[in-house]
Amino acid sequence: MKRSQKKILNFMLAVLAVVAAVFLIYIWQDRLKGSNGKPTIICPSESLYVSVETLNDRGVLLKDMTALDVEDGDITDYLVVESISQFVEPGHCIVTYAAFDSDNNVSKLTRHLFLTDYTSPRFRLTGPLDFNYSSSFNPLNCVEAYDCVDGDISDRVKMALVNPNDEITAMGAHLVEFRVTNSLGDVSVLEAEIDVYDRTYTEARNIPTVKLSDYLIYIERFGWFDPAGYVSGITLGGVTCSVEEYGAGKLEIDRTGVDLSTPGVYKVVYKCDNRGDYVGYAVLMVVVTEVNG
Repeated sequence: MKRSQKKILNFMLAVLAVVAAVFLIYIWQDRLKGSNGKPTIICPSESLYVSVETLNDRGVLLKDMTALDVEDGDITDYLVVESISQFVEPGHCIVTYAAFDSDNNVSKLTRHLFLTDYTSPRFRLTGPLDFNYSSSFNPLNCVEAYDCVDGDISDRVKMALVNPNDEITAMGAHLVEFRVTNSLGDVSVLEAEIDVYDRTYTEARNIPTVKLSDYLIYIERFGWFDPAGYVSGITLGGVTCSVEEYGAGKLEIDRTGVDLSTPGVYKVVYKCDNRGDYVGYAVLMVVVTEVNG
């Protein structure tokens, strides 16, 4: 009796499998009939999540996708990535697929593409943003930009005065905006202060210069950094020495106002005297980002 029941169960499962197959074939044919002779693109999901490294890997973008045609059958080999749009928002764009049959009929399909490890372009300062009034200077020579998609995009950096009536060559402090855009349309902006000074020869020889390994850093929210670790040396009268050699007590580091719990741009100010009347300054800009931002 049990053997008979088992046979019946197997028979019913086999019938169910056949019915399911017939149903799927019916659905597929119905979709093809409704395509007006054009290929049908079948996509496993409306959204695709990939890393920046695989953004241009067509094999990854086409994975698990198929294309079918009434006359040609499976034409997945003729399914291509037609285009990738600029960002709808940072890290999110639209990818468009196209499939061609032997009669040159074309079907297209779009879906959302998300870059899981994307970060917006970032700036780098190669030196302090202070310049001598008596010499020609270009602040852009101190600014670089890098992007996880395009790489080095320093040649795309633009600068503009925040106050259009300001004069960059005038003595004093000037607020400027650096701006850069990557190939996917994401724009990064950095507001910074340019300081233009006029020093006599005596002042230039007697004002100590605090040298930093970096003048701009990015820290994730709730992260940590050691401001003293960015001091590479102190120069006075053309001679550069370490902080210890110069005298650690002569260097003051003010990180007041730097809030690592709140995204934003902050400043760490380094102040160093020359054991006399002259004092030098250096500024480290700290950009606090969202986690993975």
